[in-house]
Amino acid sequence: MKKLFLMLFSIALLTSCSEDDDANGEDQILGLWYAVEITNPPIPGLVLSECNQNSNITFNSDSSTYSEFHTVVEGECEIEDTTESTWSKSNEIYTFTIPFEGLGQVNGTARFEGDTFIFTPIGSPDTSIVFER
Repeated sequence: MKKLFLMLFSIALLTSCSEDDDANGEDQILGLWYAVEITNPPIPGLVLSECNQNSNITFNSDSSTYSEFHTVVEGECEIEDTTESTWSKSNEIYTFTIPFEGLGQVNGTARFEGDTFIFTPIGSPDTSIVFER
């Protein structure tokens, strides 16, 4: 009887674990992130100004997003556009809408380093967009 119990317990333990589970059971991307840097942008001339760095995206646990794009209007840094969208993750590939004109929905990989994540679009592997909390 003890062997049967141990065997069933072991099977239950093994089937309840997953390789992609992180410590708290939530995806690292959840929360509010500010776009702070872009290297080798896919759109010529796209440079993040100090005002643009107020642009942000919130990833929610229900797979929804809310983003704000900030730009200078009549000398003042203001929200130019807001977007509600969705995000997804499949096989370590994230898909979401980037809050900058001309980028739209993209998919790529994210490397998390503390309060920073670096997003690399699949369609533009030389580009990286740095987000910070």
